[in-house]
Amino acid sequence: MPKRVSTGKHIFLLRHLCGKMQLQQVGSNWRHTENDFVDFNRQYLIPHAQSTRGPRLAVADVNNDGLEDFFACGAHTQPGVLMLQQRNGSFAAANVPALLSNAVSEDVDALFVDVNKDGFKDLYVVSGGNELDSGTTALADHLYINDGKGGFTESTHPLPLPRTNKSCVASSDVDGDGDMDLFVGGLANSVRYGYPQDAYLLLNDGTGKFTNATAQQINLSQLGITTSAAFADVNGDGTEDLIVAGEWMPVVVFINQKGTFTKQEIAGSTGLWQNIQVTDANGDGKLDILGGNWGLNSKLASGKNGPVKLYVKDFDKNGSVEQVMAYTVDGKEYSFLAKDELERPLPVLKKAYLTYGEVAGETVQYMFYDLFKDYYETKAETLASSVFINNGKGSFSIQPLPKAVQQSPLFAFVKMPDGKAVWTGGNFYGTVPYEGRYDGQLFTGLQLGSNITTTATLPWLGGEMRDAKWILVNGQLKLLIARNNAPLLLLQMPGNDQRK
Repeated sequence: MPKRVSTGKHIFLLRHLCGKMQLQQVGSNWRHTENDFVDFNRQYLIPHAQSTRGPRLAVADVNNDGLEDFFACGAHTQPGVLMLQQRNGSFAAANVPALLSNAVSEDVDALFVDVNKDGFKDLYVVSGGNELDSGTTALADHLYINDGKGGFTESTHPLPLPRTNKSCVASSDVDGDGDMDLFVGGLANSVRYGYPQDAYLLLNDGTGKFTNATAQQINLSQLGITTSAAFADVNGDGTEDLIVAGEWMPVVVFINQKGTFTKQEIAGSTGLWQNIQVTDANGDGKLDILGGNWGLNSKLASGKNGPVKLYVKDFDKNGSVEQVMAYTVDGKEYSFLAKDELERPLPVLKKAYLTYGEVAGETVQYMFYDLFKDYYETKAETLASSVFINNGKGSFSIQPLPKAVQQSPLFAFVKMPDGKAVWTGGNFYGTVPYEGRYDGQLFTGLQLGSNITTTATLPWLGGEMRDAKWILVNGQLKLLIARNNAPLLLLQMPGNDQRK
């Protein structure tokens, strides 16, 4: 496989390249096609949709022909697709019957990783989606074994995971036995949003057969609504640690001590995290964390000076769980949604207050009177996309990223090949009308260093970015971009000849 090398051509100011970038659709007719499902019809009071988080991408040379290929996740009832690169730089969909057989599963993340130590990249695909009940067959994850020629069949070893809504996968040899282990994060329950879910560390026996790590090795019970995870050696002891983030939860670092993990929550970091990227952001030789949060361009943040709260309970005791989101001003909490919106799933409130005047300017505690007890409470202390600076011992301090990347939720970070800059990708449409959709920021560059600055913004791409990965095409390093419910794109930057 061609080796990627860094060249001096990558040390440039991104702002000068906007007019020179070449954008094209991938040479195939595949596009992500989101299935028709409205999250709010099932859980009326959830803060935002959970079913439109795809597609994600994975890149590797799967058939050992020296050309990089990729896998793109499919929506519910749409099979994921394995694209094999051709000599002319186009891509052709591989015939993988196992992918077609599992089309009912919604692919929410994917990873190429050699699980059986035969030298070939296998494919792990995480299943999720907010429209399916727990226990449904379609929520089973899938491990596809590579025959070395790009042919994939589903593993005969059952995965020790429940059939629940999951979100992400990351790999590392956590116990030092020479094979790759997997972390799989749990997202939200499809009818009980807000309650924390379990995550899983799968230990490999070297043949691709996995078992769950014990609670003594790592405690991942009710970790949270996980959205993103990464392995990296953040304390410099030679073993990779686990970093996890998600909605209504802090950024959590699990320090790896020879296969046993100690949990450390970064203080003041609870947020609505959508993505994390580990990199040396300030150039001091220590690994920091970039966190994509909900951003500051919203009614949740504007004019507020305290945490956003989420209260979860079956408030009217009808068997279904409701979520009441509140914002904080001067220490007082107020319902984010208005009286009429809360009354739709909770008609008991209409009986208590006949007019708007009775609750105007009142706190959420007043509005819910004696119903407001025995609830589950969680919070987001910060909505700013941020950088967590590492002190070298596994502890971090949080700093907000520049204002220009706070315009929307961030779902992707892409490091430039020289490691001195990062592109950020976002936008999100799955919100209630009162909040409004986020469409002001798709692709913005950051110059890393002791003072992180904005370099360039590419608003002309359009859509909701969910992932982006570098891929070698015809000797040039291009950026493969995945957007929700849209075709895949390739972005070529001048000077990106990476083949040596």
